[in-house]
Amino acid sequence: MRRNTVGGLAAGVALAGALIGAAPAAQASTPGTMSLNCVNEYIGDNGSQSFYHVQCGVTEPTTWWANVACSNGSVNTTGPYNSFREVYVYCPAGTQAQRGWVTSNG
Repeated sequence: MRRNTVGGLAAGVALAGALIGAAPAAQASTPGTMSLNCVNEYIGDNGSQSFYHVQCGVTEPTTWWANVACSNGSVNTTGPYNSFREVYVYCPAGTQAQRGWVTSNG
């Protein structure tokens, strides 16, 4: 299965719920059609864990995953999804989310 990397955030820092350094939302497309549309991407922290948040929807059969790279070198992934979802991908406690991105097979 081929996975396309879509969009992604540069490292962001969240302090007390305020986001600093978020990049614009990601979009994926194939020639002539848009199969995956992602919005509201950000890196955040809920006080105990750092996370990557994204909302994605599909307009044709597409499977997608949300990913986050953490400060301890781990990469956590959630999915697969094939419809609209609001997703949070968490890093282990005591680590920081460094970058988030979406991959798809479309």
